[in-house]
Amino acid sequence: MPEGRRFCYVSGLRLGVPALEELCAQGRPPDLVVSYPAELAHRCGYVDYESVTRRLNLPHLRVADINGDEARDALASHHIDLMVVAGWSQLVQEEVLASLPLGAVGMHPSPLPVGRGRAPIPWTILRDMRASAVTLFHLAREVEAGDIVDRIRFEVAADATATGLYERVGRLQAELIVRNLDALLEGRAPRRPQTGHVSVWPRRRPSDGHLDLAAAGRDVDRMVRALAAPYPGAFAMFGGALITFHSGSLSTEAVGGDPGQIVSAGPGRMWGVTCGDGVVFVPDSVSVDEGVMADPTSLAMFRPGRYFDAPSEHMLAATRRTPVPGNGDAEHRRPAAWLPGVVDR
Repeated sequence: MPEGRRFCYVSGLRLGVPALEELCAQGRPPDLVVSYPAELAHRCGYVDYESVTRRLNLPHLRVADINGDEARDALASHHIDLMVVAGWSQLVQEEVLASLPLGAVGMHPSPLPVGRGRAPIPWTILRDMRASAVTLFHLAREVEAGDIVDRIRFEVAADATATGLYERVGRLQAELIVRNLDALLEGRAPRRPQTGHVSVWPRRRPSDGHLDLAAAGRDVDRMVRALAAPYPGAFAMFGGALITFHSGSLSTEAVGGDPGQIVSAGPGRMWGVTCGDGVVFVPDSVSVDEGVMADPTSLAMFRPGRYFDAPSEHMLAATRRTPVPGNGDAEHRRPAAWLPGVVDR
């Protein structure tokens, strides 16, 4: 590593841990780690970096505002030349960038300029992408619009889950920063302007995970996979209780009923829920309200013949704020085949 050049590593997410650990394993530890404070532990993918930095014997600062006085004072006192951002929900302002002799770089799990914005991992699955990339880029005034340093492309399996994709992106981020760190600290890293079509993926809220069980089975399955851990999960209402589907798959054998109806899907008490096209989604793990994950067959409330609550137009409207690009009007159709108000027959 270039002598005398110092860098800090900024991340509040589990996504950023593999790169930090790999840098230390190769004898190239950062001179400062900046992470979220404990009060932001409710954020998706949050990890307590205090335990990580203590194990790796690294100086650590917890801040909620990367542009605040505390963070800026720490950058100055540690004589930081370069900032590496690997999972932070806040734009680094120009004043902070200008204070860093070598500027700052960020990593984003999309093939920039495609996929600027929020929730790139869920959107990759929701858009049914078959290939994507992790991009290392120079931070600039506009969000994720800076010159590209390097990227690693990868294929996305048809049955990819957010859990698996999250872990894969973490490993690829580690590879990206390790192979480019020397060039960045020597000020000779590439600067390739972003070219091609620009797309910005919108923010997703927990309410956007409300399943419309009148949709096609493939769309229900895609939503569940896209919102798997560390994200909040896709959910539906059942007798007034919030049921979160953490994982599952489409059945090729179970016979469906009406949309939203529970049907038998295998031996014992295995069950599935019928989607709008008659295909049955079989959950592997669910939780009720704020409860822990459970085996669906262990919950007596789910009996064949019963129905999930039909979502109100108000609830469906909440999910229409962020339509999935490329799905046409699939998310805008009234679930006419689903009998409104019928919860249990």
